[in-house]
Amino acid sequence: RVLNLAAHGTGTGQRHGLIVPHQPKPARDTRLEIDCGMSAQYELGQVPRILVGPDSLSSLLPVFWGWETLSIVLIADQAVVQSGYTQKIKEMLKKYPVGEHIVPAGEPTVESVNAAALFARSYPRAVVIGVGGGSALDTAKQAAAIVPSFEGIEHYLLGANPFPGRRHIIAIPTTAGTGAEVTRTCIVSDSSGRKMWTWGNELLPDAVILDAAVTATVPATITASTGLDAFTHALEANTGQRKNAISSAAALQAIRLVRRHLPAAVRNGQDLEARAALQQAALLAGTAIDNSGTGIAHCIGHALGTLYKLPHGVAVTVALEASLEWNIAGASEAYKDAADLFHVKPHDLPTAFKKLLEECHFVSAVRGLKDVSMDANAIAETMIASENQPMLNNNARAVTDADRLELAKLTVLAWHRIRA
Repeated sequence: RVLNLAAHGTGTGQRHGLIVPHQPKPARDTRLEIDCGMSAQYELGQVPRILVGPDSLSSLLPVFWGWETLSIVLIADQAVVQSGYTQKIKEMLKKYPVGEHIVPAGEPTVESVNAAALFARSYPRAVVIGVGGGSALDTAKQAAAIVPSFEGIEHYLLGANPFPGRRHIIAIPTTAGTGAEVTRTCIVSDSSGRKMWTWGNELLPDAVILDAAVTATVPATITASTGLDAFTHALEANTGQRKNAISSAAALQAIRLVRRHLPAAVRNGQDLEARAALQQAALLAGTAIDNSGTGIAHCIGHALGTLYKLPHGVAVTVALEASLEWNIAGASEAYKDAADLFHVKPHDLPTAFKKLLEECHFVSAVRGLKDVSMDANAIAETMIASENQPMLNNNARAVTDADRLELAKLTVLAWHRIRA
């Protein structure tokens, strides 16, 4: 038997295998095993300490108790700094020297991660606090992991080398989508612009603070695209080859929360009940993909990120809209549980998903971006790049070369259909 361990966040980690001797077992009813995810052995990753609620930020200082902390490094995006939220954090931590590093706009690059690490190295025994969306958190996590190293983050791309250690990490997400606060995978573009990944237990934060109030000013279009990113995470984790009973439970609850609360949060950003529910959905979906990976929508989405620099949430949502019907046609049973949450049969799930897109005004998120001229052949080719193959191989339905091109063409059509 092969025991697959450590399925990684956003579906982009390597699959580690441990060969164990075959042990004969007595006959038993395998139907229960299939229903409960017991037919394969698996291992679940750790979950950070998680603080949730209106006063969760006030518990930030006690999180440090027991740590040998001499200083603090805040790694945040510009919007969070301008809102005054990082200043609020600084006031809570005034007993420590605090440095603030603002990450550039856009997704992390090797240059931006290395710059953040260089900044953090100037603060002795610093706790690294990532504050912002997925890009800020991924930058903070990777910077903290290479502070003890003489190498840049490029040395660790695609799991090429183990991280040497790290600084303590606290994650405070200000959007509700990526689930980066609970995953061991980070996204980073290399010097040639390829959307790559890093993976390691060192990238998992020590603590997470979910403060819904900080998400209240997120624009409706970003609320929609990040919430749909969480939905895509959950759906692919629950249907992929590496799914298991425990991660599926988290994924299904995430789907339930997004379906119920995302339209309300898009309509009214001050609806803190909806905002809190979406934060929890993103976290649950993050734990699901950290253990079960993602699938074809993320494979295509990462290709769109490499080729056209589309924001991650938009890219994977377009890819899901394009691929969902095709996936269900060949693996309908995998989608039964998700379809049940919409009170439909699996073959009607694509229609239900389109309705969710309409309720969230996803079209506005797409039309707010610059149009791009997509090439189906280029997308299909990028889908089998080494950094994207783990997602391709984890998909609910096996994907042939002909399928890749068909899916790429469907993605181009979906992009133009939504923009139109």
